[in-house]
Amino acid sequence: MHEYQQLVYDYYSKHAVAFLTTYYNINTDQTIWEDEKLLGGSYEAIGEYSGVKFNKILLLPVYFIEELPPSSFDGQEIGLVKEGETSIVIPSSYGITPYPHDLVKFEQEYLRPSNDVYPVYTVVGAEIHPNTDKRFWKLKIEVLQSEITTEVDKQVENTLAFYDYDKIIHTLVDSEFLTKMLLKNSSLRGTLKELFDDNSGFYLI
Repeated sequence: MHEYQQLVYDYYSKHAVAFLTTYYNINTDQTIWEDEKLLGGSYEAIGEYSGVKFNKILLLPVYFIEELPPSSFDGQEIGLVKEGETSIVIPSSYGITPYPHDLVKFEQEYLRPSNDVYPVYTVVGAEIHPNTDKRFWKLKIEVLQSEITTEVDKQVENTLAFYDYDKIIHTLVDSEFLTKMLLKNSSLRGTLKELFDDNSGFYLI
């Protein structure tokens, strides 16, 4: 049973097929909420009058994107239409707490920098599976109409990055430093391999 639990919550959360996203997680410490007239909400989620601040997490992998069943399509005069909603899964091992109104952008900028036309999604529901220490966040997301990341970036408080080597979210500065260290270690490993003598078992300089 323990091996199965480790397989599901450790292995799958790190080695399943992942889709890279830019995830905008609401910064609850810096966000200014309207607590008098709007019953704890913000004046607007995105825009110059918004008090919402985000932590921007680069290259965050998400899993198990739900395919829309045929029943979710609406037959109209122009044909079959869908509203652009789906669900994604984020392991709790990443150390973030998703909130409604978080934003998700499926990252295509690196693959298609001249034609990145994919929409921005907003989180409309968060569900915990199961209610234990090791769990998954299942998020229902919908297309956020008429919003692009250039507008959202004006409300970013911190820029972070998911580092695939240790599966942890770091600051952007730390991620760059860790990448440089890995490159140096890789170069050093190659140099040492060339210096090793199979006959003597020594490293010859």
